[in-house]
Order: sequence, then C-alpha cells, then structure tokens
Amino acid sequence: MSEFKKLEISPSIAIVIAGAMIAAAVVFVNQSPAAQAQPSQGGTNLADSQHLEVPAPTAADHIIGSPTAPVVLIEYSDFQCPFCTMIYPTLKRLVEESNGQVAWVYRHLPLESIHPEAMPAAVASECITEQLGESGFWKYADAIFNDQKNIGDTKFKQVAHDLGADDAKFAACLTSKKFNDKIDANATDASASGGTGTPYTVIYGYGKQIPISGALPYNQIKAVIDALQKRQQ
Repeated sequence: MSEFKKLEISPSIAIVIAGAMIAAAVVFVNQSPAAQAQPSQGGTNLADSQHLEVPAPTAADHIIGSPTAPVVLIEYSDFQCPFCTMIYPTLKRLVEESNGQVAWVYRHLPLESIHPEAMPAAVASECITEQLGESGFWKYADAIFNDQKNIGDTKFKQVAHDLGADDAKFAACLTSKKFNDKIDANATDASASGGTGTPYTVIYGYGKQIPISGALPYNQIKAVIDALQKRQQ
C-alpha cells in the first residue's frame, strides 16, 4: 500500500501558508485513491478551516494542558502507526514550551485494515484510564510509543501491571468491548473532518480549525501556531 508523500516546507514558507489558511484561502493537496486511510509521513491538507467540524475538547478527552487554552492541538492517532510515534514528542514539546497557551488532545483513529494491534491498543489505553485516570493514560501512551515494535496483548498487560493496574480487572476490560463505541466515535469524527490517515492533527483555536496531515516537524507546526496567534494581537 502507498503512503502519503512527505511535503517539505521551510519555516518561512510555513508562515506564509498558515496566513493563507487563516485567511480562508482554499488550497488542496492532491492525493491518489491509493493513499487514503494510510499512515502519513507528512503533508498538509490545506482546506478552508470553516468547513471542518472537529468537536471541541470535552472532559471525556485525553488532554495535556487546559481545555480552555487559546490553542488546542486535537490529534487523531493510532498506537501502531510509525508516523504517530514520530509526531508524539513534537506535540508534547509544543505544549511544554507554550506557557499554557497550547494544549493537546489525543483521540483515536485506529487504522485496523493495516494495523491489527491498533484497536486493541486503543482499548487497552481506555482500560488503563478507567483504573488509573489521565496520568495512567499518558504513561501508557509513553510506554507504547517508546517501544512500538513490541506492541501486542503481552505488552499491554505488562504496561498495565507496571503502572499499578489490577491485572484481573484489566484483562476483563480488554475483552469487554465497553470502550469500542468511544473509539469508533473518535474515528467517525476524524473522517467527517477530513482525516484519512494518521496522524491527523487539527490546530483548534481563535475560531479556526486548521488541519495538518502527517508527522510534520516541530518548526513547521510551530510556524502555523505562531501565525495564528499573531493575527489575534
């Protein structure tokens, strides 16, 4: 299967692009049918932000930072996607360096047709959260993305045990399918908003929703955020 091609954009050009996006210029990156529903190494889907319908952050989301931060990075991700591993530290850094101006929401978009462990990994993350709360979710995410090659049932149970979850309750949760509807709802929201691959991140703030497809580098995402913030000054 083919994947999205990486789109190289210098920081200065990214600022120009961001301004065009925020001004509601409609620019499309052409994608072949074979590229749909694939993990994405990099690229931008520069659709008019007014056409996106990504739900606002809620208490049900997994979030680092404040849900009322001026800018929220809403990421639709897959625990087995290699490019999701690449963008994970980038989004974390953007939040940590923002002085409370940027938050990060993780939502599920398991690409089950090509990643057989994606859905089980998403379920496991919710089972961890049920027992250990949000701190447990993010520790689980750290563990999976730091050792993605060993992803699978044994890994999920080992991480849960190491984090202090009750082994029996966790195992029962994995087979209960109690979180499948939540995960499916996340994926449906992503698809309705133009997400055809992972990671799919929407920069959400100041009345705009700006889509970014793929594992773009820190400088390129930061340039878009900076341009958005400068327009509010």
